[in-house]
Amino acid sequence: MNSKLEIHPIPYGTPSWHQFRLNGIGGSEVGSILNLNKWETAARIYHEKIGNLEPQTEDTEFMFWGRRHEDAIADTWQYWDGTDEGYIENQKAGKIIRKCRRINGYAVNPDYPWLFASLDRLINKEGGINMLTEEVLTEEAILECKTLSHWAASSWEDGLPIYFITQIQTYMIVYEVDYAEIAILKDGNKFSVEYVQRDDKLCQQIIDFTKSFWYDRVVPAKKALEARSQYELEGRIEESEKEEAIIGQLEPDPDGTEAYREFMSEKFLKEREEVEGSMEMFDICKKDEMLKKMEGRIKKERSLFKNTLIKWIVDKAAEFVDFDSLGNYRFYLRKGGKNRTLAINIKEKPGDERVEEEFNKFNLEY
Repeated sequence: MNSKLEIHPIPYGTPSWHQFRLNGIGGSEVGSILNLNKWETAARIYHEKIGNLEPQTEDTEFMFWGRRHEDAIADTWQYWDGTDEGYIENQKAGKIIRKCRRINGYAVNPDYPWLFASLDRLINKEGGINMLTEEVLTEEAILECKTLSHWAASSWEDGLPIYFITQIQTYMIVYEVDYAEIAILKDGNKFSVEYVQRDDKLCQQIIDFTKSFWYDRVVPAKKALEARSQYELEGRIEESEKEEAIIGQLEPDPDGTEAYREFMSEKFLKEREEVEGSMEMFDICKKDEMLKKMEGRIKKERSLFKNTLIKWIVDKAAEFVDFDSLGNYRFYLRKGGKNRTLAINIKEKPGDERVEEEFNKFNLEY
């Protein structure tokens, strides 16, 4: 392990554990700050970090069982040889392929002091191997253990969710390593392992964005909150309102997640029954109505395309359509499922710039 890392051994779930999280940005929070996680919003994290909102500390049943299964998943991973059948036979024979070790606490890299990492395990370099390159490990690697429900597992069929990729890449930033694995127990009876190589471009984006979020938003907002509290104690209302305005200005912009709407609902305090609207807000309402109509039209068009693909494959009495090097699509029955699923996997996918170019052609005025 990198000798310059600072390890803070704090028991999970304790007041000290929650307090430490307010001193930086954790890997699991990065996707939300980048607006890539529909389950959480950057605005809530911002208000928690500055001390304007109590952090969410409740321990759900899913989180409880995730921790309970972590040891079993890590133990099973040690028998993983890259095949679905092999790890079971290796376990029966007591043949450990690789080893890992637990990290008890938060890790902070002094080169990135605003970030912290709370790992499940580190993969030992002795006997370790990069399963993507088949090269022997020259340094320790990241190991994360995940428990997925049947519903959650289905959302991972097209690959790792982007918010989880940013979490793993953040851990690689903090530990300064180039490789990670995710051991996954799906629906209680299906074990698999995903392999992740460091993405230097994405890592730099994470570093730049989180550093700006912390030092350009959180740090000055903390100072403004402290000043606001002091002014309130002194009865200096005008100065207090100025600091409140600064906190509002530094709050991250709205995003399109349901989590943001829920956060705003919690934050909202009704002071007046009615307020006069501006033409700017009216224009946004109109654009939203246009997008609503367009969304319905797009869904209808996608349904037509999908049904066309389904009819074609059913007419051929097949389950798999191969486009050679261009990709494929399947119409198959999931294990334990009742209805068939259409899964499209083609290589030629539009990039973000191309999508933005097409979207900008739409006229949202009416």
